Amino acid sequence: MNEAGRKEVAAAAAAIIYANEGGYSSVNANDNGAVSVGKVQWHGNRALSLLKEIAQKMGKPAAENILGAALCNEILTAASWQTRTVSAAEKAKLSRLLDTQQGRAAQDAQAEADILAYVSHGVKLGIEDRQSLVYYADLENQGGAGASKRVGEAAAQKAGGPARVTLSAIHAAALADRVMGKYENRRTLVYKKAAALFWGSPGAGNQNGGKKTMTENELRRKVVQTAQQYAGSKEADGSHRRIIDGYNAHKPLARGYAVKYTDAWCATFVSFVAIQCGITDIMPTECGCGAMIDLYKARGRWQENDAHRPSPGDVIMYDWQDSGVGDNTGYPDHVGIVVDVTGDTIKVIEGNISDSVGYRNIKVNGKNIRGYCLPDYASKASSAPQTPQKPQTPQKPAAAAGEQTYTVKRGDTLSGIASKYGTTYQKLASYNGIANPNMISVGQIIRIPGSGTRTYTVKAGDSLWAIAAAQLGDGARYNEIKTLNGLTSNTIHPGQTLKLPA
Repeated sequence: MNEAGRKEVAAAAAAIIYANEGGYSSVNANDNGAVSVGKVQWHGNRALSLLKEIAQKMGKPAAENILGAALCNEILTAASWQTRTVSAAEKAKLSRLLDTQQGRAAQDAQAEADILAYVSHGVKLGIEDRQSLVYYADLENQGGAGASKRVGEAAAQKAGGPARVTLSAIHAAALADRVMGKYENRRTLVYKKAAALFWGSPGAGNQNGGKKTMTENELRRKVVQTAQQYAGSKEADGSHRRIIDGYNAHKPLARGYAVKYTDAWCATFVSFVAIQCGITDIMPTECGCGAMIDLYKARGRWQENDAHRPSPGDVIMYDWQDSGVGDNTGYPDHVGIVVDVTGDTIKVIEGNISDSVGYRNIKVNGKNIRGYCLPDYASKASSAPQTPQKPQTPQKPAAAAGEQTYTVKRGDTLSGIASKYGTTYQKLASYNGIANPNMISVGQIIRIPGSGTRTYTVKAGDSLWAIAAAQLGDGARYNEIKTLNGLTSNTIHPGQTLKLPA
C-alpha cells in the first residue's frame, strides 16, 4: 500500500480511535497502574514524553504557571512515568496543560504520527484489507504493538496468510486473544464501525472484493443509524468533542480549517457521519452550511424546492429568516440529516441543536426549510433493487418456523416487536446487529429468528465469532450462540456440541 493509501486508512482509524478515547484535556489518573492523557490516551512513559514536549514548547515559566514548580520540574526531568499515577489536584493541572494551544497542537501532531505508524505496522505484517488495517490500528492504540502483532499473526494463520485477512478474521482473533478478548464491547464496536468504512472500494475485504453489496435503502439506513449513535452528545459534558476530533482527523480539511470546540458544529456533525460511513465521495465534508451547499450544487445534487419530499439520509438545510412563502434564497443557518418522513412530518437529527445532538420535527414545505443536499446513494448501491416489504401482521411463529421479517412502523419499539413474536429484545438486537435497542427506524426490516435449532460440533481453532460467521452468515451473531447455549464466556473447546439457530 502506498503512502496515500496508508494516510487514508490512518484518517479513518483516527476517527474511530478519537471516539473511543478522550478529548484533548482528558486525564485518567490511574489507568492500569499509570496515568493516561489526551485525545488518544497516551499511557505511562508515552504520556510523560508528550507532557514534556508541551512544557518545552510552552516554556518553563508558562508551564510552571499551570503546573506549579514541583510538577513542572518532574515532567521536565523524570526518566520514567511507567508506574506514575496522579492525584486529583495533579490531574486538574495536567488537564489544563493539555488543553492549551501548544497542548492541542502537540497532540494533533503526535496522534497523526502514531496512528499512521500503527497502520504501517499492519501493512508491514502483510495485511492488505483496509478495514482490517483500521481495526489493527485501534488494537495497537489500545493494547500496544505486542498485542496488535499477536492478534494480526493469529488472524493470518487462520486465514491462510496475511494478505487474506479480513475484518471478520482479525476481529475473531482479537476476541480469542488472552488479553484483547477481555475488551469484547470495544472490539465489537470497532468492528461495526470499521465495517462501514471504504464502502465499495478496493481493499474492503468484507465488501466482496470492492463490489457493491448494499442496496440504496440499506446505505441510507446505515447513515441514519450512524448519526443516531451520537444522539445526546453535548457541549456541556464535552462529549461533542469526539465529533469535532473525528472531523478534524479526516484529511484534507475543508478549506484547511480545523474546527474548534467552541465553533458552531452542525455541518461538522453531518460531515463526521459521512466520514464514519466512508461515503465522503457522495457526502462531501464541510464545516460551513453555505460551503456545503456549493459542494452539492457543483455535483448537481442541490434541491431548492421547499416542497420536496426527502428520503432518510438526505441533508436538510434551514434558514431562520425564511418567510415561509415559496422557495427561500437566503443564507443557510443550520443543517441536519433526515431520519424519517411520515405523512407530511420530517424527522431530523442535528448537531448543535441546543448545543447537543438531538432531533427536530418539521413539516414538508414548512417555514425555515432552505433546501436539500441529496447525496447520490444510488451510485454507491447495488444494482439489484430492494424488494419492498409489506408490514406484516405478526403471528407467534410455530416451534420450528424459519426466519421471518417485520417492517418497523411508527410507534414500534424493539421490545414490543419481540413480545409479539415470543422472544426478547436482546435476542432481536443481537440477531439484527442493532447496537442500540432504543434506536430503530420506520421502514427498517427486523429479522425474526426461527425457534428451531440445529447442532454444531466445535473443531480445533474455532471461536464463537468464526462459527457465527460461517454457520449463521454474520460473526456479530455470536451472542445468540452464547445465549442459546447458556455460555457465560467466549471459551469453547474442540468436541463441544453447540446448539445453533435453525
